[in-house]
Amino acid sequence: MSEPKLFISYCWSSSDHEEWVLRLGTELRENGVDVILDKWDLKEGNDANAFMEKMVSDEEIKKVILVIDEQYSDRANARKGGVGTETQIISAEVYESVDQNKFVAVIASRDLDGKAKLPIFYKSRIYIDLSDEELYGKNFEQLLRWIYNKSFKCKA
Repeated sequence: MSEPKLFISYCWSSSDHEEWVLRLGTELRENGVDVILDKWDLKEGNDANAFMEKMVSDEEIKKVILVIDEQYSDRANARKGGVGTETQIISAEVYESVDQNKFVAVIASRDLDGKAKLPIFYKSRIYIDLSDEELYGKNFEQLLRWIYNKSFKCKA
């Protein structure tokens, strides 16, 4: 079986957040996932919009993670910056796609009230919460199951 190919969409909110995303990408790679991430794959002279469109147009990319923090949601809803461009691409795909399994939101942090601030286009969908360090391991396993299309099996 070949490595599943996955694109990570996120906002350059802060250096701490970027480190969190790099950690997530590295952990996914350590678990056999072929991760496409701008920090690793978008080179000087490349077309940033073409890179972002690749997540939808490249048939090899089977999964897309939307790493959600407050700034991602704000920029997605306002269609600002790179996240805004990606949102225009993603939201059409999410609304029109028959395959409901290509995109998942991963919550990296919560707002001051402790709530996950999801972008409008994703509000009715189920997400994976990696914002709590105590639950990170269990929920990371849930993310891996989603990537590999493996359902959770209850013990009888």
